[in-house]
Amino acid sequence: DYIHHMKSHMSDVCCSMRGGMGMESHYVDMHLVQRKLLIKSGKNANKCLEKELVVLSDSERKKAKLDRSQLFHNSDSKPKQSVALLGKAGVGKTMFIQRVCLDWAGGSLPQFQFVFLLNCKILDLTQSNYSLKALLFDLSMSPRCEDSDSVFKHILSCPDEVLIIFDSFDHIKDFEGLLQSPAKSHTNTKYTVKQLFSGLFQKEILSGCTVLIATRPKDVLNQVLRKMDSLLELCGFSPEDIELYTSKYFRDASLQENALNQIRNHRYISSLCSNPLLCWTTCFLLEQQDSCSDDLPSTLTDLYQRVTSKHLQEASLGNSSLGKNSKQLDIPQLCKIAWEGFKNHETRVNPGNSTELLDCCLKSGILASYKTSEHQENHFADLFTQNLLSAVHLVQSKQVNEKMVVANSVVHQKKRKIQGEFVTGLIFQKPPDGLSILDSSVNIKAKRKAVETHLESMKPNDLVPASAKLAKLLLKNLPDHLSFYGTQLCPSDVYVICHLLQHASGLKRTFSINLQDTCIPISGLKELVGLKCIKSF
Repeated sequence: DYIHHMKSHMSDVCCSMRGGMGMESHYVDMHLVQRKLLIKSGKNANKCLEKELVVLSDSERKKAKLDRSQLFHNSDSKPKQSVALLGKAGVGKTMFIQRVCLDWAGGSLPQFQFVFLLNCKILDLTQSNYSLKALLFDLSMSPRCEDSDSVFKHILSCPDEVLIIFDSFDHIKDFEGLLQSPAKSHTNTKYTVKQLFSGLFQKEILSGCTVLIATRPKDVLNQVLRKMDSLLELCGFSPEDIELYTSKYFRDASLQENALNQIRNHRYISSLCSNPLLCWTTCFLLEQQDSCSDDLPSTLTDLYQRVTSKHLQEASLGNSSLGKNSKQLDIPQLCKIAWEGFKNHETRVNPGNSTELLDCCLKSGILASYKTSEHQENHFADLFTQNLLSAVHLVQSKQVNEKMVVANSVVHQKKRKIQGEFVTGLIFQKPPDGLSILDSSVNIKAKRKAVETHLESMKPNDLVPASAKLAKLLLKNLPDHLSFYGTQLCPSDVYVICHLLQHASGLKRTFSINLQDTCIPISGLKELVGLKCIKSF
C-alpha cells in the first residue's frame, strides 16, 4: 500500500516544470555522457575537478552518449550502486531527476521497490539528531507513512531494491571529513545528514542500496566523486533539441515559427539556448514581447534583466494589495536579500522578510517553494536570477562603494562567477528602454569609471570584453599565439571568441590558435579556424 501511495505521490510532485508546464508535454530528453576521472599524482592532485575529468573530443562525446534507461546499467551491463550526475547551473539536473522519478512511478524501473528523493537545499546540516528512518521518511519528498516501522523493517530486508537520490548535492558546503565518521547503525538517532550520507555511500548502513547524487562539478567533491561507480554528465541542448523545445513551448504554429526564426537569426542567444534554463528564459521573453519585431537582447545580462522585470511586473499587476503600480514593490530590498544570500552561498530566503514581497516573488517564479513532511522553505528559483539581483544591489546601492563593485566585477579565471559577469554587464550596458528593475535615477558613473580603470590595468588573459572600448584594448594586447588548451568551450564561449577576433583585421592582427582538449564541436571549430585572422591552428 505504501509503495502504491509513494508512486502516486511522486507522479503528482514531479509532473510539473517551471512556468506551469507539464513534464509529459514539454520535457525534452537529454543524453548523458560517461565521464572518467584522470587520477593525478603530486601535491595539487585535488585542486580542480574540470582538469581531473578526462577531456573528450566532440566525436568521443558522441560515442560515450547514453540515454536515461542506461543510468544504472551502461555499456558493461554491471549495475552501478553509486552514480554522480554532473551538470552546470541550468542544464536540467533537477528536471532529469524528476523524469527518473516519473519513470519509476510509471513502472519503468522495476529493480527498485522504493525511491527516496532528498533535496539538499532544504536539509538541516547542523542538527545531529537524525536516524536513517528519519532521513527516508521525514526529510525526503515521500508522503507520510502511517506504519513507518513496518515499512522500514521491510526496506532493511531488501536494500538492493532501494534508490536514494540526493539532488542539489553541492549545497552540502562543508566537505571536510565528509567520508569520515560514517553512520554505522540503522537505529541510532544521533547522526547528522552528512554522516548518514557517508554511511550509505560507504555501505556501512543499508548496504546494497543505490545512491544517486546530482551536483555541479566542483573541486571539493573529488573525494566523493573518485569513489563513485559511475560519473555521468548531463549534456545541454543540441540545435535540434532547441528547436524541439521551442516547438513544445509555443503551441501556435505562427508563434512557433516566429520564435524559431528569432533564435536562429540571433547567434549569441542561439548559443546560450544550449543551456535548457536559458532556452526557457528566451522562450518566456519571446512570449512576453509586445511585438514580433522586438529585438532579442545582445547580452546575458540584458536577457535576465528583461525577464526578471517581466516576472515582477506580472506578479505586481496580479497582486491587489500592491495595485497596478509595480514601483511600489520593494525591488532594492529584494536585491539586498539576493546579495546577502550570495555572500553566504545560500539560496534560501529568510521567512522574516516582507510577506507581500515574498508572495509577489513566489507568484512571479523568482522564488520557488520547497516542502517536506517536516517544513516548507522559499529559495531563489535559479542561480542566474539570484546573481542578477545581487549584482543590481552592488551597482545601485549607495551603501556599496566602488572598491566592492570592482572586487565583484572581475570574472576570475578559476572561479568564474555568473554574478561577476552580471555586475560588469550592468555597469556597461546602456539604460534599457521600457520596463526595468534598474532605477535610472541612480548615478553609477563613479562605479563604472572604477571598473573600467581596473579592467584596463589587467592582463589580456584575465580581461573581460565587456564594452567596445575594452574589447578593442583586449584585442590589441592579445599574444600572437592563443592557447585554450584544456579549457572546455561551450557554444556561447565560441561565439564570444569569434565575435572578438572578427575585428582583428582592422588592427592588422593575425593569430595562431590552440584548441586541443577544448571539447569544441565541429561547427564551432569550423567557424573559428575559418576567420581571416587565424593563420594556423
